[in-house]
Amino acid sequence: MSKKWIIEVLGDLKGFADANRLPELASQLEEAIVVASVELVQRSPAEEARPDGTKAGRRAGAAG
Repeated sequence: MSKKWIIEVLGDLKGFADANRLPELASQLEEAIVVASVELVQRSPAEEARPDGTKAGRRAGAAG
């Protein structure tokens, strides 16, 4: 999974929330980790954005 870094960042933020006794924030971040994980798994390679902002499988300027 090429976007694994976002899960790691959310995990780091959750660790900060836990360490600083911010239980509501920690809970929300845990939910965000679950949502991000599910959405990243569900994305097909054709939906991955290229660095120029276009999506794989489409030509720049193509209709659709």
